[in-house]
Amino acid sequence: MVVNKNFFYYFAFGSNLLQERIRIQNKGAIFHNIGLLNGFRLTFVEYGERWRGGVASIIEAPDGHVWGCVWKVPFEFSDELDRQEAGYHRLEVAIESNGETIICRTYQYNGNHHKFHAPSPHYKMVIITGAREHELPEDYLKKLEAIPDNGFIGRVNVEVEAIKHMQIDLITEENM
Repeated sequence: MVVNKNFFYYFAFGSNLLQERIRIQNKGAIFHNIGLLNGFRLTFVEYGERWRGGVASIIEAPDGHVWGCVWKVPFEFSDELDRQEAGYHRLEVAIESNGETIICRTYQYNGNHHKFHAPSPHYKMVIITGAREHELPEDYLKKLEAIPDNGFIGRVNVEVEAIKHMQIDLITEENM
């Protein structure tokens, strides 16, 4: 088991898979490796205003697994990560990574996990781009790509290069 006093390990499975995204608020985050969380599955729940669609969470599932990134985050960014993950609660999970088990912080949504809410195309694109960037397994990428999105067109409240082409200002009668 790997433990360090200067930083903590953080397991990201949603938008923080993308390096550009995690470093918006956690500039000290350093990619460690990809990792596998067993006994859980990825889901999208509730409506998130920031992303204009369902937000990623994990739920226990005996046969499930979730791939993601293990980041080393300096303790000085701990509170900032908690603020970024508002609406979620911390979990400590055992992640299998490169033949070792790493105890990581991750976050699980506080709300209802029983009803699926489709993510926006923007959010889904950020997750998939981060998964590709860190070379998550191809079969897992295909599962991510198969997740239906909600078809939202417009702007989300996060600016990253991966979705710049999707950030459309809609002209409405109110704007005219």
